[in-house]
Amino acid sequence: MPVSLNQCSTTMIESTVRKQIAPLSLFVLLGCTGVGWLTTTAIIPQVAQAYTARVDVSIRTQPNETYGNLLRRAEAVARAAAQRSFDGDILVTDVAVTIIGEHDGAVAPVLLLDVSRQNWRNRPETQYWATYFPSTELLLGFEQPTVQPQGQFGEPNSAPQRQFGEPDPPPQAEPAVPPEAQPGVPQVPGVPPIPPPPRQFGEPD
Repeated sequence: MPVSLNQCSTTMIESTVRKQIAPLSLFVLLGCTGVGWLTTTAIIPQVAQAYTARVDVSIRTQPNETYGNLLRRAEAVARAAAQRSFDGDILVTDVAVTIIGEHDGAVAPVLLLDVSRQNWRNRPETQYWATYFPSTELLLGFEQPTVQPQGQFGEPNSAPQRQFGEPDPPPQAEPAVPPEAQPGVPQVPGVPPIPPPPRQFGEPD
């Protein structure tokens, strides 16, 4: 059967329309997928991670300052640093503040304040949560080393120390008393002194 011109034109138009609709549908589908992914990312934020804030602060001693005053200043500085760390970042769950003292060129840690946010909220006291270092006073030169006790007239006490279980030392012999110093013995001029009689065993002094 012969095909008319109108039927051929209609077939070509339908084929052309289908070819143009296919890429357009793919573009629309990809565009909708991208918009959906961006919307999901914007609605669901990333999970925040908590962390521990670590702070190191150095303080120098003031003229004629004692170690007790330095310790009080270190506690005040540690308290301020911990509070500032908690207030500055809500993700901070713990704070570790180390206070380092400097005195006459010597450097040593004074205290360590390690506390969680919850504990600090309940009791914001440095002395309660801080860890102190007992040897810092000596390391910074505030405490002098122990000097060995001296004997009479400034002489060093060099007597040896007895060890546990060591036997007693033998008794020392008493010095002989000269005859002229002995009572009851007369002295005659030109006659040599008479020696005292020997002591008997068991005789009282």
